[in-house]
This record gives sequence, C-alpha cells and structure tokens, in this order.
Amino acid sequence: MIFLLFVLFLAGMGALVWYALQAKKSRDPWSLSKGYEVRGIDLSHHNGRIRYDEIDSLDFVFLKVTEGVSVTDKTFAKHYSAFREKEMAVGAYHFFRFDIDGKEQARHFLHHLSGKEFQLPLIVDVEYDNNPDTPREKVITRLQAFVNEVKKRTGIMPIIYTNGIGYSDFISDDFDDHTLWLSSTNAWRPAMMGCTFWQFNINADLSAITHDVDLNVFRGSREEWEEYLQEHKPFVVSSN
Repeated sequence: MIFLLFVLFLAGMGALVWYALQAKKSRDPWSLSKGYEVRGIDLSHHNGRIRYDEIDSLDFVFLKVTEGVSVTDKTFAKHYSAFREKEMAVGAYHFFRFDIDGKEQARHFLHHLSGKEFQLPLIVDVEYDNNPDTPREKVITRLQAFVNEVKKRTGIMPIIYTNGIGYSDFISDDFDDHTLWLSSTNAWRPAMMGCTFWQFNINADLSAITHDVDLNVFRGSREEWEEYLQEHKPFVVSSN
C-alpha cells in the first residue's frame, strides 16, 4: 500500500512538472513588452547552444565578451560571426568588477574586440550580483576610468546596463548622460528611468536556444530605431 502511494505521488509530481513546463511554453515571452516592435536578446555561454538559422525575427543582439581583467566568454567569437552573417545589429558587453582597476578592465575588453565591427555602442554591465562588497566611491571612480578609456578608443560613450538598485546607487547621479539599458520586470521603471533599451524577461524559453534567455526591446518606434542606427554608424574597434 505504501509503495502504491509512493508511485502515485511520483506520478502526480511528474504531471505537475509537465503541466508547468507546458504552461511556460504556451505563454508569450514578449507579452510584457507588446508595445514595442524592435526586439533583441543578450547572450553569453550560460545560454547553451544556439540554432542561429531559427533566429530571424530579431533586430539586435548584445553579446558578452569579457569580465574583470582575465575572463573571456568562450561563446563570443562564434556568436559574433553568426550574427554578423545574419546582418543583425550587434553590440558587445563587459561585466564590470567592482574590485578591479577600471582602465585595465577596459583594455582587457577592447583587446578582445580589436578589428571587429559593431553597429551599436559598446556596453558595460554594472550590477551587485557576483561582485564583492566595495565602497560606492571606489566603484564610481573605477567605472569612470572604464568609460573614459572606451570613449577614448572608440569615440563613443558606452551604454550602461544595470538594474533598479544599480541605477540608484551608481548611475543616476554620475552617469546620467549615458544611454541606459535597464533590467526590470516592472513595466513602470523603464519610463521612469528613461532607458533606451529594456531587458524585461530574464528567463524566456525560446525553442532556438537550449537554456533560458534574456529578452530586450528598444524603447521606441521602428522609425526611431532606424534613426538610432543612423546616429550610431558602424565602427571598428582599433588595435591601439
């Protein structure tokens, strides 16, 4: 009798998991951003394998390149080549470490982009997750050194990616002249903070990607997107 109850319990749990997965797949992963038509994703090695030939409806992609002064993302080169062949607007980002010199981080980032062409400004990812406790003043000083070096080498101010707490603690007072890419599942925050790019879904299930992926939109019309691309013409990162 106990064995039968155990089997029924396992069957019931399996059914619940199956229904939960089906419900997740049936939901429109873009529903929160349905007011925006210019769509993109961001990728790193965490996303697993990508079937590039099945990704045709997107307008842009942000790719992780580096972190700190020694880490490089093993999928960047492959992703970059695949999306450039698809003629999709490509951007590249660096995960910023609070405890490491900003200029050295920028040089590490730029070294791995040397000779590559981009249609979107470079990006720095600023967030508490996976960062050590560091005095705010040191974070801001190091971040300023990072963005100065990137602007010096490319002539373009980098986009800053962050979330709500990162924005209030590091960005709002000292870097408000930068284009903002905001991560938030609250629909009111993008407008309040005036972001240009909005990451609204951080665990979307797309059939072309083996693991959950982040979804993003450009907060403007199709016409404004074309104007944005014209304003930020393609550039090649120098080797200097």
